Amino acid sequence: MDFGFSPECRLLTPSQFKNVFDGATRKASGPYVLLLAKANTLDQPRLGLVIAKKSVRRAVDRNRIKRIARDSFRLNKPELGNLDIVVLARKGLGELDNAALHELFKSMWRKLSRSADKPPRSRHSGPPSSNA
Repeated sequence: MDFGFSPECRLLTPSQFKNVFDGATRKASGPYVLLLAKANTLDQPRLGLVIAKKSVRRAVDRNRIKRIARDSFRLNKPELGNLDIVVLARKGLGELDNAALHELFKSMWRKLSRSADKPPRSRHSGPPSSNA
């Protein structure tokens, strides 16, 4: 089992991020973070981080959040399947301590993997109902 975080495990280009933003089929939402995910054709998950200055003001907090998110992702890779995942920070994430961040990311990966087990919902899931 490879627990590394090599470039193959990362979303690197704007087009890779755009692909997830435009076609996200899985979501996991919490008060401080939103995860968007889309299946990929690789045999491993990939991670992209969007920790904006608007959400987390101090650079030291943004870097700490990214470090903990990468570490948590690395340790939970086997449960995530073949998803491209983008982590979006929300306001208040920078105020959490390291232990709380680890717990938050662990629960978010669990939520995301549970939603990946369910079939994706379709906008056109059946015949229209008649309300006549």
